[in-house]
Amino acid sequence: MASRIPTQPYSALLADYEASLAWMNEIGVILGEGRTHNYQGILEYWSNNYKTASVQEGQDMFPGFVGSIYEIGAFVEIYRSLHNTKKDELSQVVEKLNKAVNGPIYSGEESPRSTAARNHLFEVIVTAKCHKPGSGLVGNLTSDTDSGFSFLQKKVWIECKRITSFSKIESNVRKACNQILASIKKKSGSGHRGIVALDISKLINPGDELYVSQNESSLLGSANNFMSQFIESNSHVWEKVYKEKSRKILGTILRYSFMATSEKDNLLVSTTQWAANPRKGLSPFELRFMEEFVYCIDPQERFIRN
Repeated sequence: MASRIPTQPYSALLADYEASLAWMNEIGVILGEGRTHNYQGILEYWSNNYKTASVQEGQDMFPGFVGSIYEIGAFVEIYRSLHNTKKDELSQVVEKLNKAVNGPIYSGEESPRSTAARNHLFEVIVTAKCHKPGSGLVGNLTSDTDSGFSFLQKKVWIECKRITSFSKIESNVRKACNQILASIKKKSGSGHRGIVALDISKLINPGDELYVSQNESSLLGSANNFMSQFIESNSHVWEKVYKEKSRKILGTILRYSFMATSEKDNLLVSTTQWAANPRKGLSPFELRFMEEFVYCIDPQERFIRN
């Protein structure tokens, strides 16, 4: 994680989001009047009126505004990573985004029956995160698993799970491993590996509440600590599963995101944290592979060993 929080005015954020919507429309995503349109309307209003809004208007608009900022970050991240990719290579991404733009307007409104949209969105987020072709990391845009990539002459297959309950970590990891290994079994060659990707946002902040920090330094420290503590407390759960499975499973990548505010700096912050946790007992070559993979994604991302 960066040592400083990057900032931008609401107008710039709106421009980024509108660019992502235009790109999605161009590649064939049917946006309609759903949740993405809702976020755009709220951000347009706030970016034009936040300086002159009354206290009551601010109080009425603020929860929706915070929720919208939280939601649009994923779409902007995907756009930034994939917008230079040829349209004819994005058919699977388009299929998933057509599902991802639906669902409840805010993630706090999700029920067990309405998680599909954001589940598909997480799959595209992981694909976008693992697509750095200029650095030799090439996302698999037509994977028969949820996501995947090619790197250093290895093909890695990823299954993505959004975890909504601590009690379901093990079953989700087990299902992901089974899906990965079933896919690898169909492949020829020995250069195939697997990684389990977990979004733990609902465990870090189940109510989608605004996390309040005293200042920027405190917020950055807390974000780092949340991830480290989560892995320290829960890695034994997925290690138990990995011990039973093929050593072709290299480990876990984790993501969470939440909205926060820095009181001292009067900043509203969209916070996203990624980390990689290699399984125990990797060979030196495999461990180095995981380290290089994480560094290629982002030199400032976390690599946390047990």
